[in-house]
Amino acid sequence: MTVSRTIDWTGPPLTVIGIGAEASTQMTPEAKHALHNAELVIGSQRHLDSAGPLSPNTQTLHYPSPLSELHNVLDHHKQQSIVLLASGDPLLFGIGGFLSRILNSQQLRFIPALSSIQLAFARLGISWQTASVVSLHGRPLQRLRSALTNRRTLALLTDYKSQPQDIARELHAANLRQSTLWVCEALGSEQERVRQFSIPELLDKNLNTSFHPLHVTLVKTLGMGNVQPEFPGIDDRQFATGEAPGQGMISKREVRLSALSLLQPCAQDIGWDVGAGCGALAVEWARWNPLGQVYAIEKHPIRAEFIEQNRDQFGVDANLRVVQGPAPNALHSLPNPDAVFIGGSDGQLDHLLHYCWQQLQPGGRLVASAVTEQSRATLLAFSTTDTMNGIDCHWTQIQVSRGDTLGNQLLLRPKAPVLLLQARKPFHRTEGTGHD
Repeated sequence: MTVSRTIDWTGPPLTVIGIGAEASTQMTPEAKHALHNAELVIGSQRHLDSAGPLSPNTQTLHYPSPLSELHNVLDHHKQQSIVLLASGDPLLFGIGGFLSRILNSQQLRFIPALSSIQLAFARLGISWQTASVVSLHGRPLQRLRSALTNRRTLALLTDYKSQPQDIARELHAANLRQSTLWVCEALGSEQERVRQFSIPELLDKNLNTSFHPLHVTLVKTLGMGNVQPEFPGIDDRQFATGEAPGQGMISKREVRLSALSLLQPCAQDIGWDVGAGCGALAVEWARWNPLGQVYAIEKHPIRAEFIEQNRDQFGVDANLRVVQGPAPNALHSLPNPDAVFIGGSDGQLDHLLHYCWQQLQPGGRLVASAVTEQSRATLLAFSTTDTMNGIDCHWTQIQVSRGDTLGNQLLLRPKAPVLLLQARKPFHRTEGTGHD
């Protein structure tokens, strides 16, 4: 959910109170004081029940559905003293992220409680500073795949679509079948229960158990793995292309890794993969830079469908967007990029180079590939235009030979050489060069 409109807040700072399972005994004096003086308290029914008796003059509201309507509710009551009730730590996959997009930090005050994740690790006595937290609450189950590598500690926030049995199936499919799961239910309440399971136990059709709706699942991954990538350089054969494994419209592994190393993706970068084919480079880009956003632009509808298939296979739907349509028209509505890779152009390479360079953010990186003599000539011509005057262009040619057999003998079959151009846009306009 993206909220771009901010509220012209006129009241006192909005207070967000985290509610633990034993709210009446765990609530701090600061939280109790905020509730006592609130004109409006917003929360779920469970939160409101847990908060204890409120002042007779305090109005209460439930969270709206969809949650995006909370923007309008707060805007309407912005002159009042408001308290929002949330679960655990509101800044850990909670309401805090939403609020930070519509109010500035001076207008917000957070009073957190212990999160369910903290409590779960505490119950088990497991150190969690190296754990990965994955929220599957309201999110597709396949997003878990982006975290399924060997010998990892995971904390999973779940919903009815990501029950322990569902998680066990994903671990089994990822060849992490020796993994251990702990299901920590109703933490801090009288119904609290912590149970340990193996993959076979959870996948046993005769398992007769149910789980409390409020639970968190911890996982120690273990097994052969290597179904989901453990390190950059995904095997070409793992991508769906509609052709034989390793074939089809994808940037091959050696070229893919070289191009990504030249792009140097950073956290919070916006990236464009123009002419993405079946999405191999875009998937790797999104997989190893989870805090960035990657847009895969592909003209051909069937290839765009394969990008979506590969995106879901590797669990990168959170930060990989598929844009089906011809470039540059399909680029007009996208946010300006920090990094661009041009892998396919359908004869529009010269136009795309100029357009993408114009849209590139200052300090951004452009990488373009060429295989045919015509496209090579276009890259060379672009590097000598007035637009690129004074810009350092870096050239790399990749010539790969892969092992094959001929008459039971090893044969190295050469692939077509690929020329890569890399250029970085200056941070400041230089007079007389035409830079943006």
